[in-house]
Amino acid sequence: MRLSKSTIACASSALVLALLAGCGGGGKGHGPCSAAGGCGNNGGGNGGPNATTISAQPQNQSVLTGATATFTVTATGADLQYQWLRNGEVITGANAASYTTPPVTYLDNAAQYSVVVAGKHGTVASTAASLTLTLSADQQILEETLLATDDSSYRVRWNLNYSGPQNAGVNFAYSERSNVSASPLTAGPQVATPTLPFNMTASLPVIAARPTRILKDGVVLVVPGVQEARRYTYVGSGIRTESLASDGTTVAYSFILSDFSKVALSGAVASTPAEMAQWFNSFWSNAAVLTPGAQYLAGAAYTKYTSINEGDRYDAFDCTTATVTANITPCFSNITLQAAMTTGIPSNADARTYYLADGVLTTVGGVPVWVANAPRPVAATLTSTVTYRIYFELNGNVYTGALTRDGAVVGGTYYVANPTAPAVEDRLVFFPYQIRLNKAAHDSLKNALAL
Repeated sequence: MRLSKSTIACASSALVLALLAGCGGGGKGHGPCSAAGGCGNNGGGNGGPNATTISAQPQNQSVLTGATATFTVTATGADLQYQWLRNGEVITGANAASYTTPPVTYLDNAAQYSVVVAGKHGTVASTAASLTLTLSADQQILEETLLATDDSSYRVRWNLNYSGPQNAGVNFAYSERSNVSASPLTAGPQVATPTLPFNMTASLPVIAARPTRILKDGVVLVVPGVQEARRYTYVGSGIRTESLASDGTTVAYSFILSDFSKVALSGAVASTPAEMAQWFNSFWSNAAVLTPGAQYLAGAAYTKYTSINEGDRYDAFDCTTATVTANITPCFSNITLQAAMTTGIPSNADARTYYLADGVLTTVGGVPVWVANAPRPVAATLTSTVTYRIYFELNGNVYTGALTRDGAVVGGTYYVANPTAPAVEDRLVFFPYQIRLNKAAHDSLKNALAL
């Protein structure tokens, strides 16, 4: 049963300091609206023994983004009917003693939920209950640096020799700083565009990262290697981060970030915890990189987290000449993918030749794509991220790339644990986590560099 518009209007007005009097309904016992006794209690009068009353009001709820919240009222009286309202507006179909919201978004933060209860002997409006979105522990750690105006999240990029001197034009160490201007919890998706690279050395020029190219929906997207914009959204207890293509709008690929921890740094830089020192590998393994006696600045800390690939991601690579645009170089022209795979395509990086029978030929976004059955060797990827060699046909050409499957853990860097081991996989330890520095930690590391 649903309440009439006039009944809802009458009772919901009682929410506003019970200002209405004589809301209609007529009959014996006709009286003013009130949150205690209802509107026009027929037979019992306001506060009478048969009046429609609320004995337990809806309670405030606090939930994570994407969760649901349930509001409940307890009422007594005969022939009870219910109508829930959000910010004073009727919620269609919400006609029970409890109301459960759809998965909530930032737009629902601070929303007010109330209910009108109508019975045989009157109508009564509840007090309003608030819905508040709350941060998870992971989201709180993220905001401690990404949102803070006096701090930042620093990503360090480097290529440094494990021993001996560094070579200008080959080796480098630089950083990028990212911030968002508001919390995704209450302001919705936030885009962070990193700064231009900060050179962390005095002697080595910056060599900026090359762009990433992604095959998606039948086209090749370019994600800039410098100032790659990322959009942050909260999903349950985690954080979705979407890498945007060069147009600043199209999502090229995305991750779910979780398992955050924040570790304080103090004392000598040389005594940095192993998980950070090994993750940055050559900074600590090469005795010529850090200045002896360097100390961490007050407040230094790093954040460690796990990054999970969301959705299948198809990277597109140059097969021959290196390019930086969407016009990647093909492996073959004027040939079908099936014909090329039947003949076999050699991959120098993977140290093998791939044939049609070594994988599955499928269609992705309208594009024929062949995906290898076996993962690429770690000697080729130098990461713990599991990827699969792909070849695809586009505009009469055959190109190459790699597939990272949905749910794959995105690995960080690696540590040389056994330099004398004959095989790469035996020499290196790969880390399945990511690390970012706050400003004090970044400045401490930069100040400690002897390069």
